[in-house]
Amino acid sequence: MARNTDASAGRRGLHDPAGTAVAVLFIALGVLLITQTGRMTPMGSVFPITISVAMIVLSAVLVLRNVIIGFRGTEAAKEDDGAAERGSMARRILFLVVMAAWVALIPFLGFFVASLLAFFAIMAIATHERVTMRELAILTAVGVAILLAFYLLMANVLLIPMPRGLFF
Repeated sequence: MARNTDASAGRRGLHDPAGTAVAVLFIALGVLLITQTGRMTPMGSVFPITISVAMIVLSAVLVLRNVIIGFRGTEAAKEDDGAAERGSMARRILFLVVMAAWVALIPFLGFFVASLLAFFAIMAIATHERVTMRELAILTAVGVAILLAFYLLMANVLLIPMPRGLFF
């Protein structure tokens, strides 16, 4: 009986076992955090519960994604794995630098303006292919809308005091 040299041929299972394990840990952490909010005031528990629920939902989506890709077989996994191989260390380092600069600029520029600058910088770092003007306009509009929605949610609904810098 001939043995197949490709170890991944016909393999089915989790697409990203390590990522799935971390996602499961985040689900457990989210549940634990929600149970700990019982000792808080109702208003004080709104933000931790909101973040915990978001963390649980997004982690569950990641687990489901990895299970579905794993059951689809190796072709889907190979296509998805190829995306990770196209990344570069320079882009990863630039991302970390931008994140550090974002945190450092929040007290000076304010949360919204610093986040907007970080969004554009990360978008430039993460874009591997040429983007048309139409795509750039859509990405910009969607990014600004999401950022504005998060800002308004945190400042006006969850009543989190937002850092105010030179702008707002």
